[in-house]
Formats: sequence, structure tokens, C-alpha cells
Amino acid sequence: MAVIRDVIPQLELFQPTSADDALALLAEHGSDAWVYAGGLDTLDWFKDRVRRPRVVVDLGGIDSLKEIRSIADGGIEIGAMARLIDVVEHAEIRSQFPALAYAARSAASPQIRNIGTIGGNVSQDTRCWYYRDGWTCYRAGGNI
Repeated sequence: MAVIRDVIPQLELFQPTSADDALALLAEHGSDAWVYAGGLDTLDWFKDRVRRPRVVVDLGGIDSLKEIRSIADGGIEIGAMARLIDVVEHAEIRSQFPALAYAARSAASPQIRNIGTIGGNVSQDTRCWYYRDGWTCYRAGGNI
């Protein structure tokens, strides 16, 4: 059974304003650091003590990571901090990459799409509570 706690253990929070600063912080603190994007899963992991980083690097202040831009080969580059709703509403994505817009629109609820980031969704771990606590759920190779 999962134990829910209301208090996140003590940590040091950094809020860089450039990707270079964020990379330097991550290099300096190594495995003691955790990258914080939208935070939808992160805060629960911290409260439940599934993850206990000493340092958190919040990417929310790095505007360049929120950008969606065209690239020379006709593709599009989506920053890790772009929200799902930004992808859904982006005119070029809707016209040239409708499957991507559809996928982003199909993810979660409107509230989560307004906060959830591309980077967070791509890098999130499983949400299965049994998997988190060591139970062998179906996705982890068990039969539950």
C-alpha cells in the first residue's frame, strides 16, 4: 500500500533562465539533481518519497525551451517546455502535422494539457502505482 505524505523532504531549488545555466547545474550536481518541468508527476513522487533529490532544477524560466519553430528541412522543433495545448493550437503543426496535433489533443484532460509539457510527457515514468511500489503489474512483467 502506498503511503501518502503531505510534506516534501528538504531540497535545494534552482531556477535558471538559460539552457546553458541549467546544463551547468545538472553537470555540477549529477545524480543528486532532478529536472522539474511542468511538475504534474514530480510533486507526487517527492511527496511519496519515490524520488529524493537534493537539488531540483526548474526549467520553467527558460523561455527558449517553450518555443515551437520551423526548421530548414521542413520539419518543426518543439521545445521540451512547450505545453501540450501549445502543440494543439499551433497553426503550422495543425496544418502540416495533423497527427501530432491530434495526439496532443487526445492526451489527458484539458486541465493537464494546459500545464503538461512535451518534455515531461516524453520522459515520464509509469503512473502505475503497483509498478512504483515494486508490485509486478502487467506492464512490469507481472500478471496483476
